Amino acid sequence: MQIVDAPRNSPVMAVAAHPDDIESWCGGTLAQAIDNGCSVRLLLVTSGDKGSNERGADPRAVAMRREREATEAASRIGISEVAFLRYPDGDVEETRRLRGELVAWIRRWRPDVLFTHDPEHPLPPYLSHRDHRVVGRVALDAVYPLARDALVFPEHAVDGLRPHAVKEVWLFSSAVATSYVDITAGFDRKIHARLTHDSQTPDPSALPGNWRERAASIGAEAGLPLAEAFTILRIG
Repeated sequence: MQIVDAPRNSPVMAVAAHPDDIESWCGGTLAQAIDNGCSVRLLLVTSGDKGSNERGADPRAVAMRREREATEAASRIGISEVAFLRYPDGDVEETRRLRGELVAWIRRWRPDVLFTHDPEHPLPPYLSHRDHRVVGRVALDAVYPLARDALVFPEHAVDGLRPHAVKEVWLFSSAVATSYVDITAGFDRKIHARLTHDSQTPDPSALPGNWRERAASIGAEAGLPLAEAFTILRIG
């Protein structure tokens, strides 16, 4: 177990399955990374078009609403850019097309540090969302070795996208996390961003307290007041 600071003075990219995933697992850390001089960009694989229990809801309208929420939430954290791939919610597959798109965005944004879901030891164990597992796996494959190797997806060169080597991957929602970030300084922005997702928040008044309890519980494992936890992979 180790206590680590949020990334500093680096380009950072987050890849998530759904519009409210990063607020849940790494929003405080990303807010503090921005305070530390990082530029942060977010790639969302789906727009959460199945994220409604309303009978007769139009998935297209749900997706549009959730994209607006995600864009506003990102601005509240300080994220500079959000891109949407618009894959179907709940039906993301591990395909060459998705690998190629993630490689292209890595080559376009050229992050030193990439945040994504832990695909091998996800939380909650056994019952994690399949989109989380698939997106995390494809993101890791895109990082290493695909985005790095010039002979992989050579067609990207037509768009001026050159190979790029990511230095670190921070896996969130990880059941084997050993690295903890004190998010006290970023917690309020994490909550402020999460509350933007009105469509996913049945009780806005209860959320801040519930999330503070969760962050305190994670922090207690490392002797911190409020924390987020990660498995950090350093790419040699």
